[in-house]
Amino acid sequence: MTTTATAHTNIALIKYWGKKDPIFNLPTTSSLSLTLNEFYTQTTVSVNPLADELMINGQAFDSTRTHRFLDMLRDQLGDFAPLTVTSENHVPTGAGLASSASAFAALTGAVTRELGLDLSLAELSRLARRGSGSASRSFYGHFAIWHEGHDDVSSFAESLNAPAMPIALVVAEVSTATKKVGSTEGMRRAATSPDYGTWVKNSNTQLKDMLAAIQASDLEKIGTIAEANALAMHDLNLTARDAPFTYFTPETTQILTLVADMRRQGLLAYATLDAGPNVKIITSQAQAPSIVAQLQAALPALHLEIATSGAGIHYD
Repeated sequence: MTTTATAHTNIALIKYWGKKDPIFNLPTTSSLSLTLNEFYTQTTVSVNPLADELMINGQAFDSTRTHRFLDMLRDQLGDFAPLTVTSENHVPTGAGLASSASAFAALTGAVTRELGLDLSLAELSRLARRGSGSASRSFYGHFAIWHEGHDDVSSFAESLNAPAMPIALVVAEVSTATKKVGSTEGMRRAATSPDYGTWVKNSNTQLKDMLAAIQASDLEKIGTIAEANALAMHDLNLTARDAPFTYFTPETTQILTLVADMRRQGLLAYATLDAGPNVKIITSQAQAPSIVAQLQAALPALHLEIATSGAGIHYD
């Protein structure tokens, strides 16, 4: 038998950037995200008579991380046979577009469904968190919040049940190359910044403000808070005492300048970035084409895509 699950990636508007418990992937702050319709992972699991195996987009991949995660599921859910994991990843891998979020959410959903388990979304989010923290949020459509918690049971994600709104993200793919500093290592370094404690405190305040902005469907406020949170996160990387670094490229910086210029023109345009050089511009569905046109004029080779609010996990 085989089971297939599809999960969409999510972009954090209030970031997860630091772990207080690396074994259980417990974050130092709660985070909040928007699920994206256009980026997703479809994963099929089937019994393998020999060993766990991973295929991504038709090619065999190193299955070490996947095998480690499946062994964690075996410890939590009871032993099960080795699996072949076949994924179609409709998002660049390792480039700061949250490919691991959709991948581990889809894998968790497929495995538990294959085992005949009927787990709640909160329970699924707790399991997926062990593979990728951001995956906890990809079980939900639209906006989701991941509660930092204080132990394995209390750290889970849930839907905000937010009102519908015409939000859109213009995704500027500066690079699809795998980033040189992985997220786990980046978080470790960022935590050595002298500003890290201040960032955690400010992030908690920004989360409360973001919740209010979402309930009010205030896109401008949502964008303002998200941009401030993201840029402060990336400042931590630059001020790390242990091996400072940046994910920014010259094109990243140029796009951020263009976004600020568009805002001065009166467009709704706010930037957010995860652990990578790619920029997501928060705007409205009506104004997204204008932002694409301006970016394309300035950077003709830039790959751009408009993303809208997506659905939670589903099964084929």
